[in-house]
Amino acid sequence: MKLKDETKRISIVTETIDIVFDKGFAGVKMAELARKVGVSPSTLYVYYKNKEDLIVSIATKLIKNVSQSSNKEVKDGLPYKLKLRSVWLYWLDFGINHSKEMSFLHQVKQSPYYKLIPSEIKDEKAQMANSLLDLGKKEGLIKNVDNEILSAVIGSMMSETIKLILSNKLKLNKKDNDLMFSLMWDAIKS
Repeated sequence: MKLKDETKRISIVTETIDIVFDKGFAGVKMAELARKVGVSPSTLYVYYKNKEDLIVSIATKLIKNVSQSSNKEVKDGLPYKLKLRSVWLYWLDFGINHSKEMSFLHQVKQSPYYKLIPSEIKDEKAQMANSLLDLGKKEGLIKNVDNEILSAVIGSMMSETIKLILSNKLKLNKKDNDLMFSLMWDAIKS
């Protein structure tokens, strides 16, 4: 049995995310991926059983990492609006500086692969978001509507803000960040 090399694993993950960004999941061909990474197809299968395992493993790790990182942005003692703004800024940064990973996550969420992500990973992500939204409702600061609706409004504003920055219609500066956060806040506040 071949030993797993972390550098090769990272190359496999990076190349897979690049392929999905350019061609979608249909573009991921295991033999071609192995060639691009510079390993034999049999070596690729040492790391991942098949394409499904590859995509689900990458998505699971990404969701877990970004959930834990964004959760760290919610600092105790901060007023609610600043907690929400901290999470907003985290996701703004992630969406801009990791646009391929963000695209990968969006594509996974819209695919059958999402059902294969372990429920505890999805639950951890949802729990952080729901806790933050529930706190805002409890404090009477945001609309008392279903969290999925609030998440849709926040997520839509976030996605559009990222698109505007990436297309140079907005600048990545305090003034434009404040403007977009303020518009999002106005949409959800009580």
